[in-house]
Amino acid sequence: MYTTIYYLCAPLLCLRWVYKSFKPPQYREPMRERFGIVRRQQTSSIWIHAVSMGESIAAKTIIEKLLKLKPDLNIVVTTTTPTGAKQIIEGLGDKVIHHYSPCDLPGTIKRFTKRIQPSALVIMETELWPNWLHHLKSKNIPVILANARMSEKSAQKYLKFRTLSQQMMSAFKLVLPVNEKDAKRFIRLGVSPERCVTTGNIKFDQVFKSNGDESYFHSWENNPSTLVWLAASTHKGEDEILLKAHQKVLESLPEAKLIIVPRHPERFDEVSDLVAELGFSFHSRSQPNTWNDDNQVMLGDSMGELMLAYKLSDIAFVGGSLVLIGGHNMIEPASLGKPVLSGPHVHNFSEVYRELSTQGGAKTVDSVESISGAVTRLMLDQQERQLMGQKALAVVEQSRGALDKTVNQLEPFL
Repeated sequence: MYTTIYYLCAPLLCLRWVYKSFKPPQYREPMRERFGIVRRQQTSSIWIHAVSMGESIAAKTIIEKLLKLKPDLNIVVTTTTPTGAKQIIEGLGDKVIHHYSPCDLPGTIKRFTKRIQPSALVIMETELWPNWLHHLKSKNIPVILANARMSEKSAQKYLKFRTLSQQMMSAFKLVLPVNEKDAKRFIRLGVSPERCVTTGNIKFDQVFKSNGDESYFHSWENNPSTLVWLAASTHKGEDEILLKAHQKVLESLPEAKLIIVPRHPERFDEVSDLVAELGFSFHSRSQPNTWNDDNQVMLGDSMGELMLAYKLSDIAFVGGSLVLIGGHNMIEPASLGKPVLSGPHVHNFSEVYRELSTQGGAKTVDSVESISGAVTRLMLDQQERQLMGQKALAVVEQSRGALDKTVNQLEPFL
């Protein structure tokens, strides 16, 4: 039934990819790859799959470690989104072979695996495709789920399709959850306990590089009295709340600055229009002719510079958390010793956020008033701001070690 529905939806998927090819254009490139038409490998490969940017960053960390151990490994990496592809291509270059992920049709996955000859598949976090798993199991190709996460909400959804879920879970040779709670959920869904080994969250072991020009804010950072807060990876429904919060911050601190960085490039123009509509003086990172020291807001419409923006900001709000996205990677600002603010919807990083919050490195905000209040208090109190950042950094440093545990578990499959 699942496969039949997928076949019926395939034409709509093609239309979706064509539509998305207009923004951003990278979606136009992989159409043939989506149906498994890729270059044939002459030797067997290790196939590593990551969905988007976050998973790709974690995958890159594992790959770099694996290549240090075995430099001759033939690694094929698939990603679902252009942002994920960018991380792999720019971060690893010709050390790996990159393709966009094949869709979950039986013929497609057969064609794809025949061409890349995988000896094992490592899936990052939670990307479960029934036909992928069924085919690889039938060919006795080990499938490992690394840095595996499973929220209670997702587990309940899978339990509604118990038979299908159990079939998928039985395909995994090994599941490496980030914590014991996730491990119990995978076991509840059908993973054998002996195949479930908790390794911790690899994202704590990542080395985040601050790519880009060190003068990201230009002359803003030359003025010691100028304080900057960053609203990172924002989604539709969040921008207006954050911008209105900044309006209230400016009432108490007229010199305060806000950098707002939408999660998806296709929303840059939309957010730019909103900033203008609310009456802010602002400039865009990508347009030097608009830069002005007196502007109140900067639109971060560049790619690959988010870590630099975190590094040069005083306070970080992590987006995707005021709406039901589930939050984004708050380890990034925490690793730089920044105080972290987040909305209440953090199920993608629930354990990470719980630890940061419990230790005093992160605070939950959920409205214009609470956001502006928290930002204003931290800007006015340098000691509190620095202490909160130090506590966030301490959580990251105490949680390292998952990468080595994960690689040790993967070694027998290489």
